[in-house]
Amino acid sequence: MKVLTATALLFAIVLPATAQVGPAYSNRVTKNLTYGNVCTAQGSSSLSIRSGPGKSYRVLKQVSNGTGLSFNGSQYGKDGFQWLRTSSNGRRGWVRSDYICEPECAG
Repeated sequence: MKVLTATALLFAIVLPATAQVGPAYSNRVTKNLTYGNVCTAQGSSSLSIRSGPGKSYRVLKQVSNGTGLSFNGSQYGKDGFQWLRTSSNGRRGWVRSDYICEPECAG
């Protein structure tokens, strides 16, 4: 219970008050996630793969909702969100973890 309370407090402090979280957001720690699917709020939407762990980094590529991605690391950006390091068709970059569903949850 103390860990859950501390985690909730950390998110309250770190995330900006106006931050919008993705549809796959949860309090889960995704640093050990090695594979997942892009989960956007709208089925026809896409997710940006960025050159670094933050929204201020340039967009390298767009990947469609439902696309499977593999991950080889994670990091919290200055924006307070957790970002996952990924590779898609030879392009290496970063995606926000709250737009990634674990494979068994994606559909």
